[in-house]
Amino acid sequence: MVSGKSKIIGLIGLVLIVTIVFVCSYQIYLNVGIVHNYFSPKLTSVIDAEDTTDEWNPIIFDGKDSIDYDTIFWDKAIINDANSDRNVLLRVKDAEGDIVIEEFQVSPGTSKHLDGLIKDTKYFFEIKAEEGQFMLNAT
Repeated sequence: MVSGKSKIIGLIGLVLIVTIVFVCSYQIYLNVGIVHNYFSPKLTSVIDAEDTTDEWNPIIFDGKDSIDYDTIFWDKAIINDANSDRNVLLRVKDAEGDIVIEEFQVSPGTSKHLDGLIKDTKYFFEIKAEEGQFMLNAT
């Protein structure tokens, strides 16, 4: 028969082990880039528009001309950073050049959820903006 004292010691040991596993897992998530990027994917683009144009220009996110939403962890959203100069107009095309999401506006400090984008499909983003600097994040 197990005494009450042994049960308490066992429970304390279990709680301690679970706490250690949780803290170690969280530290790995925060500090190991490949793990963090897998579970919280984000691509960034900094755009310096030197003059206002009515033409659509491609957006390069972290050196990539397209985004492939290849895991379930993507939010499928575009964020116009709060430090951006002004609103931007964006649109999304597929690999064939067909417009998948018509133009939409994103104000500084806000985001737009991209409904309808499919996993494991390449998408190309284009911008039309007035003169200024913009930081966009794809999550």
